[in-house]
Amino acid sequence: MIKEKKNLSQTSESEYETSPEPENPIYTEQELITLVQYVKDLTVLSHLKESDWNESCYEVIREYFQCVSHTILIIFFNQNKLMASLNLSDCKEVDLMYFLRSPLQIYTTDNFLKTIFCGNINEDKTKSFFKFLQNIYAPVALNSNEWPEIIQNDLYLNLHNLLMILNEQLCKKINRTILYVPRERLPKLRGFRLFYEHDSVIREEKNTIIQMQEFHMKELIGRLEKIVRCWIKQIHAALTTTVIRKNIESIMNECNHWKNNYDNLNSLNDQLSNNEVQAIIQLLKNMNSSSVESFPIFIRKLQEALMESSSNLIYLNILSEYCTNLCISDNIEANVTKILLLILLIWVESPFYSITNNIGSLCRALSTQLISQCQRYIDIETAIKGDAESGIHMLKKSISTCQMYRKVYEKFVKKIATSINPYRIWDIDEEMVFNSINAFIQRCHDIIEICNARIIFERCAKEETFGGAKGIEYEKCCQQIENLFYDNLNKIIAIQENILNIKDTNCNIAIHKFKIAIIQLENMIKNLINHIFANIKNIDEGIEAIYAFERFKYRSCLKDLIYEKWIQMWKILDEEIEICNITKIKEIGAYHPLIKSFSKYLNVQYTKKYYLKMQYTKMINASYWLVNCVDERYSLERYNVVIDQLEDAYTINKIGS
Repeated sequence: MIKEKKNLSQTSESEYETSPEPENPIYTEQELITLVQYVKDLTVLSHLKESDWNESCYEVIREYFQCVSHTILIIFFNQNKLMASLNLSDCKEVDLMYFLRSPLQIYTTDNFLKTIFCGNINEDKTKSFFKFLQNIYAPVALNSNEWPEIIQNDLYLNLHNLLMILNEQLCKKINRTILYVPRERLPKLRGFRLFYEHDSVIREEKNTIIQMQEFHMKELIGRLEKIVRCWIKQIHAALTTTVIRKNIESIMNECNHWKNNYDNLNSLNDQLSNNEVQAIIQLLKNMNSSSVESFPIFIRKLQEALMESSSNLIYLNILSEYCTNLCISDNIEANVTKILLLILLIWVESPFYSITNNIGSLCRALSTQLISQCQRYIDIETAIKGDAESGIHMLKKSISTCQMYRKVYEKFVKKIATSINPYRIWDIDEEMVFNSINAFIQRCHDIIEICNARIIFERCAKEETFGGAKGIEYEKCCQQIENLFYDNLNKIIAIQENILNIKDTNCNIAIHKFKIAIIQLENMIKNLINHIFANIKNIDEGIEAIYAFERFKYRSCLKDLIYEKWIQMWKILDEEIEICNITKIKEIGAYHPLIKSFSKYLNVQYTKKYYLKMQYTKMINASYWLVNCVDERYSLERYNVVIDQLEDAYTINKIGS
């Protein structure tokens, strides 16, 4: 049982009697346990477990029941710890449970569940606030007879305005049209019609009470008219979405657009058929209100839009099945052909897509759908950070797919469309259709250029490749170039997630800067090559240097320079041949076969022949991975002549000995 303890009021010296203190209940231990358990059972919070409850929460809950001056109890998590408070300002979290009591209300184990007002406020505060006002506060406030008449209309009107604003915000979040239906009691239509009948008997029977009722009815009609005008605005906005559409990203996006549109219009149509909504419309019609005059027009437009959405979905669902299975494969031409022929069928049969702008939008959607498939096919991390050659293969295949799409479009669509119906023109802006395709192809070429730069500027082996006295110096120069390359490559890696997004302008800027950096690195390579070959005097050093720079021959701007240095090596060989030839002539005069020093001459001839053959072999071996040139053929011809002469001289002298 609950025992009440009374506080006696005391009279002050000023003879003013103070208000008595509130009468606080006294509970038995079992009653408090039961009430606390009720609170626990009603509390709904995200991730709440039984183990989260603690003694601190229990103390606050018990105080809420024992002191009737506390009107609110809130329960919430603070840094993963469950807390309870009697002051709403103590909670800074958005997820909380609240319990409200009427002023000085005493709860018992029998009346608590029947009289308590409780609710949950989650991260969507607007939704929580709207639900509380609409489901708890509004039904009581709008149907109460306790409000002074002077403020009643303003209070109701302001409450409706607030709820309509909150409802509009919620509609934007969920992308749905929801009509706000007031919770006011509507008068019976037959009884209300009596106020405006022209019967003299009824008019004479009007008294003050009926006049006051009539006054309140006019205020009610004014509030309902404002709500109906809001409905008309919502219906108009819902119908506008079928005409004004955002850029369609893909066929699936187009299909989802019409599905969402159909669902929204269908839901709106059901809401307009609701009894409460129909009662309000009928009431305003009986009052000859101008706010519902345009309702039949909007209903007709709504039905037409609903039929149009349904028709479009039928065609788009068929098309989306083909597009879902569209993948980058060897039979891409056949798949693209089927899809384009189906688009032609839609253009012929669909009343909506027979309009040029709408079928053009569908073609652009197909372009973006194809780009999306290519983006999923390309493993950009492999291209930017992994196997560059594998990345190039994927990029080239994607480019080929996009080019095939345009080829099929020009081959089938344009020709077939003109032969279907001579009175219909396939007047599609092809530039708009293929702008994104062209931009994506260019982006793929840009990434291929990055892959080629990786192949050339990334060092495959870390061992030293330059010999000689200045080998370490050259190695440092190459290391500096390599480090600069990686610095610029890392900037590309930082944007790799968006690099295939042709709409990302930051990627365009980053790729442009990368290209400029590569040009600067190429100039550094040119200067290094020229510096190295300025000090090269023999074939061994030259071939070693050319081999170190062999990978750069795949860069068009460096290819000519390496070719030039290769010619330089053949000229060095040609000089060696010339020296051997002149020396041979001089030695023929100095060393005659009859002279006793003939054996020395024989050894010199053999050495020169062996030396030339060795130099020739090195140049020929290097020719397998370098280009041929005119100087090579000229040097080979002279080499064969000199070698034959040396061979003949060596043979004659050997016989003479």
